[in-house]
Amino acid sequence: MKANNALPYVPIMQRCEVIERGDGWLVRDILLNNNPLRERVTFEPENRVIFERTGGDERGRIENVIGEDSNGNLTLTFSFGLTKEGMKDGSDAEQKHFAPMEGAYLGAVASTLAAVRRTVDDQGREKLPMASDVDSTGDNLWLYEFFRSADSLDLDRLSAHMTDDVRLTFANYPTTQGKPAFRQAIGDLWSRIKGMSHSISGAWSLHGGRVGIGELAVMYTRRDDTLYTIKCATVLRRRGDQICDIRIHADVTQL
Repeated sequence: MKANNALPYVPIMQRCEVIERGDGWLVRDILLNNNPLRERVTFEPENRVIFERTGGDERGRIENVIGEDSNGNLTLTFSFGLTKEGMKDGSDAEQKHFAPMEGAYLGAVASTLAAVRRTVDDQGREKLPMASDVDSTGDNLWLYEFFRSADSLDLDRLSAHMTDDVRLTFANYPTTQGKPAFRQAIGDLWSRIKGMSHSISGAWSLHGGRVGIGELAVMYTRRDDTLYTIKCATVLRRRGDQICDIRIHADVTQL
């Protein structure tokens, strides 16, 4: 999406027009901060996207790389290697030319991340394909909505999914019953974090939607902005269209 139309992702880009495409690549003409450029974009799925400047007075290469840090947290790394026509590599003139661009490129990184998250939230994570067709069954949209509500850190929104007598079993903590106890337990967890994001790798809705199972990775942002990622499983039981029993199998002791 970003390669085909980068305008929502790069604030300083004024035009983006694809002029040619093939299997795993495309060529586009862009206007970047009033500077016309041509780029060949090559896709390496689930690994990186390479933008090679082939036309204009600023040549070089930009890469967007998907990876993991030492703790297994998902990362997105941007690298830039650009030159200016008529300027010697590494010269004072070249550094002076690109210095004002540094903030703009950092802004493009931030806006890209924001646009990706907004797109996923707007379109729904249920649109992201599972690794295998056995990782999904039944009408499981209610599962996605549950986790979307959880990621909002809006206790009223999440509580609206629950029956008044909802039971919550979180890891080895004592089981609670009733919506006030549910709100207290979840509120205590959320008081330790600034953000939370569930990535669903399996979603099964069984027995006519009365039972749901979610297999997930959860990335928490702690109060000090450090990240903590775990893998977990959640089992939900419904009465009608509301959840009456939640069992979360996860280790959050390091929060």
